Amino acid sequence: MKHREIFGEAHWLSPRSSLDAALFRSEIEIKKQIKKAEITICGLGWFILYINGKRVGVDEFVPAYSDYHGRSDLSLYYPLNDEWSHRIYVMKYDCAKYLHSGKNVVGIAVGGGYYHQTVRKAEGNMNYGEIKLCYKIDADGEVFYSNRKDVTCSPGFFKKSNLYFGETLDFSGFDRKWNTVDGTLADGEEPLEVVPPKSDFFVQDCLPDRVAETLVPELVKDFGEYSVYKIERNVSGYPVVMCELAGETVVMECAENLNDDLTLNNMSVGFNEQRQMETFITDEEKIYQPFFCWFGFRFFTLTNNARPVEIRVIHSDIDVTSAFECSDETLNWYYRTFVNTQLSNMHSGVPSDCPHRERLGYTGDGQLTCNAVMTEFDAESFYRKWIADIWDCQDKTTGHVQHTAPFAGGGGGPAGWGGAIINVPYQFYRHYGHRNELEAMFSSMEKFVEYMESRTENGMIVREEKDGWCLGDWCTPTKIEIPEELVNTTMFISQLKRLIFCAKVLGRPYDKYESLITKHSRAVTEKYFDETTGDFFNNIQGANAFAVDCGLGDERTIENIVKKYSEKTEFDTGIFGTEILLNVLYKTGNGELATRLLANKGEVSFDFMRRAGATTLWENWNGEASHSHPMFGASTEFLFEEILGIKQGKETVRYDQITIAPAFPECLGFAKGKITTPHGEVAVSWKRCGNEIEICIDLCDGINASLVAFNEKMPLTVGKNEFVLNNPVA
Repeated sequence: MKHREIFGEAHWLSPRSSLDAALFRSEIEIKKQIKKAEITICGLGWFILYINGKRVGVDEFVPAYSDYHGRSDLSLYYPLNDEWSHRIYVMKYDCAKYLHSGKNVVGIAVGGGYYHQTVRKAEGNMNYGEIKLCYKIDADGEVFYSNRKDVTCSPGFFKKSNLYFGETLDFSGFDRKWNTVDGTLADGEEPLEVVPPKSDFFVQDCLPDRVAETLVPELVKDFGEYSVYKIERNVSGYPVVMCELAGETVVMECAENLNDDLTLNNMSVGFNEQRQMETFITDEEKIYQPFFCWFGFRFFTLTNNARPVEIRVIHSDIDVTSAFECSDETLNWYYRTFVNTQLSNMHSGVPSDCPHRERLGYTGDGQLTCNAVMTEFDAESFYRKWIADIWDCQDKTTGHVQHTAPFAGGGGGPAGWGGAIINVPYQFYRHYGHRNELEAMFSSMEKFVEYMESRTENGMIVREEKDGWCLGDWCTPTKIEIPEELVNTTMFISQLKRLIFCAKVLGRPYDKYESLITKHSRAVTEKYFDETTGDFFNNIQGANAFAVDCGLGDERTIENIVKKYSEKTEFDTGIFGTEILLNVLYKTGNGELATRLLANKGEVSFDFMRRAGATTLWENWNGEASHSHPMFGASTEFLFEEILGIKQGKETVRYDQITIAPAFPECLGFAKGKITTPHGEVAVSWKRCGNEIEICIDLCDGINASLVAFNEKMPLTVGKNEFVLNNPVA
């Protein structure tokens, strides 16, 4: 929809000067008692709505972050000439219970969020423009529109507000009743009426952010002027604090780690340059909290003129619909920690790379983890929205896909990042089965293939944009040695196979994609396959696994993978290589080795993070940089697909047909867990009892399922299915 279709005669309003955040106040006179009332509203970047002093709803950081509209002064630190599409989300609320006949006051706080970003310029100038607001209230047919004559605007208590750097909120002398009939905006002035953003408008249907839980902080050390506090785990959200005295300046700062002397260590959240700080200048109200910021943190400092009340954990209102437990504590930790990390990185409709330093929807991180997230969370509406972001951020002429969606700069590579436009819709279809949505994306997938073909030499993908990024794997434990073109070309071959799957579903021709697979497979083999050993690029950093994963190599290639990691017993791979290596091991019947590798206790392991006390997954194996990056959590998918053995048929979707085929690794004594499919729950538990394995499968209705174990296939029925299996390996 366009502006007028959704807002009618309403005007977009902005403050008369450039502000990080502002308050808007309007008085409306309703002539009758009302039974029905609805407000359609959008504040860019984000808004909080009050009517007659009461907050409407409990949503945080709305509307959802998107590529709002074109940016006339967009500038990057690398060349980019792409053109893409844009959208803006609006919110609708039933507001009848907040309104009454007579005078009513509508108060709206608007903050910059991602929209008005003038401070963080690590990727260049990403600012969309000045904060703005538009709304329409329909009260039983009596309609009120935002316009400059009926609205006053003021900075209010906002002295500074920035998503990345925090806020300064000055309540001294401020009228806290500003959003009621008894209050005013003392320094309010008439706002500007501005041109509506040139964009498409959609009513938001993905779940908003909300307060998910509250935690109790614990004192670490009192330093005199301030104290350091901790909470039980790394989260996204913010502290709520209390100050008994008016006129005080209260300062808090959040971080993920402490130094040896128990002071805050800010390296992981912003390299000591970008600091997560909040300042309150107090009045008589006593309780204070941020408005338009969340922080990624486990520790925080607070000046001793205040004390912490609680920690509000905030993320998208997504349910965890899975469970996993086994006899290995590392794997249990890995599942719990990925869930916590992923939730900490689901904000405003975007899966982010981290909740502090960048906070961006990197297409590499997001496409890598999407299968795990769709398996473990109720994430359908969330990913439907993010697929639209990916679609928006594809150049409509060349097919190039940006490294972040919504676009906000950032580094990446052609297949690992750009390939999100194939992988995410493919996984979305496999999980939820919406053919029409796959069809809507298919031409964009094909356009991406055209782009990739324009970036090849001798069948290898060798570049992305001129003078721009072209990463292959990322965050390997040692210097990256595996060639970018090997990673990008093998991953692209796998993406072509998924595109063919989609083409078959839609009844589209796919012969040319089979020809491309042949061409690229030949190129990789000719350049990197060693006929004498069966290795690709000497099997460095998972090179053999990248090849096998897309159908290349021979028996020796797999044997060499098994030999290497049986001897090495820890990872040497990056974010893509780790998931691909484990996938290859499980799919080639090496589930024992894959599970031992996943649970290994070496220096390059998830257990290393666990032993270090981590409660979220790290960006790097050694703990450098961010301590809340979900990307290495992609392999939690194997806890369910391989250890529990819940597998979809190769050609089926929505879990209409599944097999339960656990790997039964000898290193585990038991495993149990569940997932929630569109049909309902599927639960599996198994345990070893001497030479036997007892397995119980609880199956919901609507699924055609069978148990496959030790070369036997047994049909399953709705409800509880129990078996005792003889273990031929024992």
